[in-house]
Amino acid sequence: MLEPWKMPQIVKGMLTYVPALNAWRQHRASTGGSSSPRYCYGVWLRHLVTLRRHGFDVRGASIAELGPGDSIGTGLAALLSGAQRYVGLDIVPYSTKADLRRMLTDLAELYAAKAPIPDDREFPAVRPTLTSYSFPEFVPGGAEAISNANRLMPAIEQGLSESAEIGYHAPWDAASIVSAGSIDLVFSQAVLQYVADLESVYRLMFRWLRPGGFCSHSTGLGANNFSPFWNGHWAYTDREWRLVRGRRECIVNREPLSAHLRLAESAGFDILHVDAQHDAGGLASSDLASAFRGLDPDDLSTRGAVFILRKPETAH
Repeated sequence: MLEPWKMPQIVKGMLTYVPALNAWRQHRASTGGSSSPRYCYGVWLRHLVTLRRHGFDVRGASIAELGPGDSIGTGLAALLSGAQRYVGLDIVPYSTKADLRRMLTDLAELYAAKAPIPDDREFPAVRPTLTSYSFPEFVPGGAEAISNANRLMPAIEQGLSESAEIGYHAPWDAASIVSAGSIDLVFSQAVLQYVADLESVYRLMFRWLRPGGFCSHSTGLGANNFSPFWNGHWAYTDREWRLVRGRRECIVNREPLSAHLRLAESAGFDILHVDAQHDAGGLASSDLASAFRGLDPDDLSTRGAVFILRKPETAH
């Protein structure tokens, strides 16, 4: 018997097969959050502070981001903090609608003022969390931040396709878009839960990174908007889930944390740090679809995680 709460999501998925409605959905699509300068500033600095504890140095680094979303604001924040090059890789070109000139200016003002990192009161759902949200002293601020912004502004105004410092590819559909061994850091925020072929993506990230390079990922593992229960995505049968997906470009992949860590290790990564977010609520395991009832107890209670990976120095 189909639970009543599933029906609206199944209907929405089926409506994506109506061409006019699907075109309207695609036109209005957005990811949320990343059009806000304070959000982008906070997300990047949270990753950077966490990475620093594990030996990452942003100065002169080449950085790739999976799924920048409504803008490449987190990438601009990375460049203002001392990175040399940034490339954003997305499935849908959301960022082409963004006012990047305004984004860069607003971010530069935050850096110039050495503004505190927006904390959990402003963005309670954002991970990683920090013990201190003070502006990190190892990051350029003041006049240096304004100078960095002035250096980047021509790339924004002339178009990213001509820039040596900023790259943006949406959709990206080839491993060769990023050269092997050319990247110091790959990061993402609330993206990996939407990747359909996780194994390929972990292997690609490993290929792109230089020996000793890092990954920093914050990912949800819950149902998001597909259920009133945080773990309700595991209650759909495979057939029901295909109907929910419809013709959507992406949907949560329903993989638990253990799958991410297993695929990362299989690709060759060392796992340096895992911070899992647990939730004792939601549906009971007996209410889940048969394919998910046997999940490890830790997986069953984990609705999100931050993890840092490193490519071994001896790897090629």
